[in-house]
Formats: sequence, C-alpha cells, structure tokens
Amino acid sequence: MEVSLDKKLELINKIPFFARFDNDDKLTMCQLANFQQFLPGDELIRQGSINVHLYFIINGTVDIMINGNLIVSLGGGRIVKNEMGFVYEGPASASVLANTKVTAMIFDTVRINSMVEPIYYKLRMDIYRSCAEILAKRLIHTNSIAASVQNS
Repeated sequence: MEVSLDKKLELINKIPFFARFDNDDKLTMCQLANFQQFLPGDELIRQGSINVHLYFIINGTVDIMINGNLIVSLGGGRIVKNEMGFVYEGPASASVLANTKVTAMIFDTVRINSMVEPIYYKLRMDIYRSCAEILAKRLIHTNSIAASVQNS
C-alpha cells in the first residue's frame, strides 16, 4: 500500500507515541513506515509468536485476545502490539485480530534497532521512552486492579 511522505507525516503528527520526536526523527520514521490493510478476522499477531513489528492502527479496530478471550478492542492511532517486544524479544503475550477492515502503519523493530549510527541515538531513545511509558501505564493499571482485588 503506497502512502505519500506528506500523509505519513500527517499521521505520525497525530499519534501521541511520536509527540516528543523532533521533525528530523519524524521524517526518518516516515521513511521506515510501511502500511498494510487487514480484513475482518485477519490475524495481525498470534499469541506466542515472535513479532518484530510495531503496529499503529490508522483506521478500523482490532481485538486484543489472550488465550482466546477478548481483553479489549482498540482503534485509530493506538499502538497495538510489540511495545514490549521492542525492548524485550519474547513471544507475543496476546493475539491481535482485525474486527473491521484495518489499515495499520507498521515499523520493523529489527531495522530500527540496527540503526546504531550516532545520528539515530535520539530517535531510538525516544522510541524506547515512548514504549516504556506505555508499559509503565499498563503496570500501574494492573497494580491498581491487583490492589483492589486484594483489598476486597
């Protein structure tokens, strides 16, 4: 799926994950971005598989499933998977299934992590920080659920 540089930049500017990125790093991300469409029922990610991509849902919604159980549905602009995989190369903890027609912006984390030249240090640090913030928020949320269950 071909998307213009201007459209990629417009999309990246709308996604909170990229808020701290400077213009040069946003342009680099535009060059790295690929787009793919999925039909309802298509599996973007299979639980237990090794996934090397960051997915951002541009249009449509996906279901996050763990052991076949629906956990949450997510839509436009949300990172749906592999923020953990960017910092830890383990198996996917959930499956991601398209429940509508979905357009996703996809980044290859292996390629990003191989960009070791000094010009990319800030870019990689910003990606790590954005991923870490997502994971920290999820941990805080999980801890609050655990505390409420323990206190009841």
